[in-house]
Amino acid sequence: MKTILGTAIPETTRGVLYLCHFNFLVDPPRLTVMREILCDSASRALELYANIPNPASQVATGRTYEKLCDELELLHSNMTKKEWLNDLARCI
Repeated sequence: MKTILGTAIPETTRGVLYLCHFNFLVDPPRLTVMREILCDSASRALELYANIPNPASQVATGRTYEKLCDELELLHSNMTKKEWLNDLARCI
């Protein structure tokens, strides 16, 4: 499995944090990953996510590598859906 920026995800990874730029002035809104952080623990990924003052950032975690991959596939899919992006724009 690879991140949006094309980084291969090691099997020890349990969290991926995407630092994003969100352009809500276009239709559909566009979420662009600017940087990514891979974490060996889900709690570390969530801690980093909670302390980033950027509400457009996204995080995916999993207790196992397989669960993380499932969550990342869902996140990657959602990040391209107009309805999901519009919901994100309303939340931010």
